[in-house]
Amino acid sequence: MSSVALLDKALALEIDERAILAHKIWDSIEHFISDEVEEAWLAEAERRWREIEENEVNCISADEAINQARNSLRK
Repeated sequence: MSSVALLDKALALEIDERAILAHKIWDSIEHFISDEVEEAWLAEAERRWREIEENEVNCISADEAINQARNSLRK
């Protein structure tokens, strides 16, 4: 079965089943993430949160972000 077909089947599951599946998949790969990568992502998340808290960035809704991304792709 192709990964696309598998994804289609997974997305057709009920939300609870998808959550369980996602958790099991994450558990199967989590130990492959290096400590350096995990630390870098944590530092990036903290930097972004600090920017939001200190009003250094203008937050927009997810809908607006999607619209902006779609518009940029149309150009």
